Amino acid sequence: MKTRSSVGLSGTYVLLLLPLAAWFGNALYALGEPGGWLKEYSPAIVASSLIAFFVLHGKRRYGGEALWRFTIIVFAIAWIFETLSVLTGFPFGHYHYTELMAPFLWHVPVFVLPAYLLMAYASWSLATLLLNRRGARPDRAVLYAAPVLAALAMVAWDLSMDILRSTVEQRWIWVDGGPHFGIPVSNYLGWFGVTWLMFQCFAVYLRDAPVRDLPDAPRGRAYWLSVPLAYAAFAGEYLLNPFTGHGAGLSVPVNAETVAVQLLFSEAALICLMTMIPLALAGALAALRRNAIADKPALLSEPVGTRPRRT
Repeated sequence: MKTRSSVGLSGTYVLLLLPLAAWFGNALYALGEPGGWLKEYSPAIVASSLIAFFVLHGKRRYGGEALWRFTIIVFAIAWIFETLSVLTGFPFGHYHYTELMAPFLWHVPVFVLPAYLLMAYASWSLATLLLNRRGARPDRAVLYAAPVLAALAMVAWDLSMDILRSTVEQRWIWVDGGPHFGIPVSNYLGWFGVTWLMFQCFAVYLRDAPVRDLPDAPRGRAYWLSVPLAYAAFAGEYLLNPFTGHGAGLSVPVNAETVAVQLLFSEAALICLMTMIPLALAGALAALRRNAIADKPALLSEPVGTRPRRT
C-alpha cells in the first residue's frame, strides 16, 4: 500500500514529465513537414500534456473551485476582447482568422481559448514564483505586481508566436500590417492590457475567497521547477525551427513585401532567446530557492482582504 508521501512524490514526478512531453510535442511539430502528419497530430501531444499539467498543478495549489474561476475568467475575457478586436480593431488591431482555425465560436476560433488558458496559467505561476510567493492567497506584492509580471510573460510569448502564426502559417491575417513583421504595435499593447485584466481579476478573487477554499502552499522544489518547464515548453518550436530546414527557399508576404521564411524562423528564435528563455531560467533559479515566503509563515506579511468584515 502506498503511503501519502510516496503518492505525492510520484505526482510531483508526473508534473515534471508533463511539460517535457509538451516539449517533445513541440519538437515534433518543428520537425514535421508542412502539411505532413507530424504537423497535423503533434499539437494533440502538446495540448493534452499541458491540460493535464494545468489540472494537476492547479488543483494542488489552488483547489478545484479557484481553478474553475480562473478558467471562466480567462475564457470570458479572451472571447470578449478577441471578438471585439475582430469586429472593431480594438484592442489588438484589425485582423481576421482564416479557415485554418475552424471551428469558430462566432468570430473566435474555439481552440484559441484553451491556448489562452494554458499559457495564462503558466505565466501566472511563473510570475508568483519570481516574486517568491507560493501560497494561494495573495499578499500585496502578488495582488498588484503578479498581474503585471504575468502579463509581460504573456507578451513575451506573443512576440515570437505571432510572427509565425500570422505570416508563415497564415492562421490569421493583419489587415493593415504593422512594423513588427507585419504585426501592429497595438497587438502587443492589447495583449498586455487584456491579459493583465485576466490576472488582476483572478488575484482579486483569491484575495476575497474564503480561507477554507484555498489549500496550503505546495512544497518541494520539483513541484515548482515544473512551472518554468511548462512556460518554456511553449518556446520549443520557435527554438528548433531555424534548424529543421523546412523554411529553406520559401518566402511569404509581409507588409506587401516578400520575406524569407528562414529569416522569420531566425527572428522568432532570437526574440524567444531574449525574452521567454531568460524568464524561464529565472523561474528555475527561483524554484530552487529554499526561503520561499509561503514556506515560512512568520515572514509572510498580512494578506490583503483577510481582516474580519463588519456585519
